[in-house]
Amino acid sequence: GRVLIRQRHIRVGRQIVNVPSFMVRVESEKHIDFSLTSPFGGGPAGRVKRKNQKKASGGGDAGGDEEEE
Repeated sequence: GRVLIRQRHIRVGRQIVNVPSFMVRVESEKHIDFSLTSPFGGGPAGRVKRKNQKKASGGGDAGGDEEEE
């Protein structure tokens, strides 16, 4: 949980929380959710997932692993 907060994946209300020691009031507990920009909250895919999708779709011809004679 501490890592998700530090990586800005958690929000309370409309405010992104990035301090693990953030004190949440009892009234605000029901407003804890994933950030809108986080991949967990419906945001864009992360770096590794985008890279794997690009590789799976055959994108990029900068391989350079082929031998030519």
